[in-house]
Amino acid sequence: MKKTSLKNRLIRIFIITSILPIIILEIFSFVNISRTLRENMTVMSKSNLGQLDNNLNILLESYEDLLYQIYTDDDMVRWVSNLEEGVDEAVTVNQMRRMLSALLYSKEYIRAISVITPKGDMITYEQMTPATYRSSWLENFSMDPEGLYREVCKDYEMHILPTEFGTNFANKDYYLFHIAHRIIDYKDLERECGIAIISIDEELLQSVCNSSLQEGKVFDFIVDGAGRIISFGEDTESIGKVITSMDSESDERLSDYEEYYKEHKGVSGISFSTYMFHDERLGWDIVNINDVSSLVASRQRQLIIIFLMGLMIIAVVIFMSTRMSANLIMSVDRIIKGMKKTQGGDLSVRIEKDEDMPLEIESIADGFNDTIEKLNEAITRQQEAQIVALEAQINPHFLYNTLDTINWMAIDKDEYDISNAISSLATILRYAIVNSNAEVCIREEEEWMKKYIYLQQYRMKNSFACSIFVAPDVQDAMIHKMLLQPFVENAIVHGLNKERDDGELKLSIEKADDMVEIRISDNGPGMDDELIRQINKGIYEDTHKSGIGMKNAATRLEMYYGKVGKLRVERLEPTGTGVIINIPYKVMSD
Repeated sequence: MKKTSLKNRLIRIFIITSILPIIILEIFSFVNISRTLRENMTVMSKSNLGQLDNNLNILLESYEDLLYQIYTDDDMVRWVSNLEEGVDEAVTVNQMRRMLSALLYSKEYIRAISVITPKGDMITYEQMTPATYRSSWLENFSMDPEGLYREVCKDYEMHILPTEFGTNFANKDYYLFHIAHRIIDYKDLERECGIAIISIDEELLQSVCNSSLQEGKVFDFIVDGAGRIISFGEDTESIGKVITSMDSESDERLSDYEEYYKEHKGVSGISFSTYMFHDERLGWDIVNINDVSSLVASRQRQLIIIFLMGLMIIAVVIFMSTRMSANLIMSVDRIIKGMKKTQGGDLSVRIEKDEDMPLEIESIADGFNDTIEKLNEAITRQQEAQIVALEAQINPHFLYNTLDTINWMAIDKDEYDISNAISSLATILRYAIVNSNAEVCIREEEEWMKKYIYLQQYRMKNSFACSIFVAPDVQDAMIHKMLLQPFVENAIVHGLNKERDDGELKLSIEKADDMVEIRISDNGPGMDDELIRQINKGIYEDTHKSGIGMKNAATRLEMYYGKVGKLRVERLEPTGTGVIINIPYKVMSD
């Protein structure tokens, strides 16, 4: 039977899977439709905001026209002059109030019309109080009458004062915004004749905003030039709150508006689209919030349908491909299983070949088997070479430090100290050189470690104390030579504070179940938390600050004991670092 190449089999699969472009086309259609819907919503929302702004300006202009009738009226100029001169004050006030009362009811939403004279007298007519000679809203206004007068009278512009709480009348709170203008005497334009103010119910702004509401899916509100809310639907608690800065860019203001709406309405889990129209004349932002959760849900349904169709097509492709290339799939599965076993550490795996295996897969199997053979040989050679190299790296490093110590001792100490140091060094060298890769009982390692620590204490001028505890039941347990030396050296050189003379090093070796637990601790400043985390994860690239021997010692521990040997570092309280090493418990008789 002639074997078929993998290439020919893949061609058959590709022919079947040519239907996949249909899925790509559907995804493209979904994205395009979604983009079109978003663009249409944006255009429609901005158009509605423009219309809303136009309606608002038309309404405000009608009220401004009414105010124009007041501040340009010759009778009003004459009446203010009479009040200034004290001529027929009572009659003048009544005439002014009759005029204001007639204008008050000429338009909806006007709640008060007021005139403030240069002397500070106020003539007002309003709906919100039974009193006839008192302004109810001015008592709660953020500006005093004098400041309000100066603000309006400083130029010949129309002033729109932001929405504020006006008063409570008949158990109803009134929130008002005001339009004001300086009264003009066209015979003497420089003359101050007072100011005229029309107070308008904030419900006017609500009515404009509510005109675009659609079943609670759209919400409009208005922010003035100072970033304050001046209309927020029926929610009057938000009026006057500063929620943005008009100096910010449009995108930042949009973000502030949406964030405030979500927090205030408690609808953070719903999707929204936020739009804004800035009125240059008024300096206001008209904000539109659209609830697009239904649109998002619809898009998600479309996506689910497309996804399910894709799954169905893929299932059909997989089924037909599997039926048409069963041998290919079985061969690939065989190789994958072999690779997984290799990943688990089993290097004895070999992939068996058969007559039905395609040529390309057969070549892969041959290459895999050959690679595993070479890998086994390389690992064996590497382990032997690494152990020799690591010991060669550690012992000269230790010898250099020790000889350097003796050199300084020769300068600072007498011959007795030098003699003791040399004697200890000779013992250490003999122990390290003779059969350096051998296992010894912990009792021997303890004796060697005492001499090593004795030299370190002399080198550091007895700046630290040391205590060693070896439990009796582990005295005869076996351990590899000099396994603990790098950890002890790190604790002395890098752990203990060289500027203090109360350093303390502790070494304890005890049995824990079927393991020997070794603890090496110091009372130094402690190792960095990030460094501890890396060491405990087996990462040593950035741990050079913890000593040259740390990585080597951890590598030796793994080589000698495999995954059974454990190394862990911990921070001690109040200060210090602890190193915990676990190795299998065994004695010579084992």
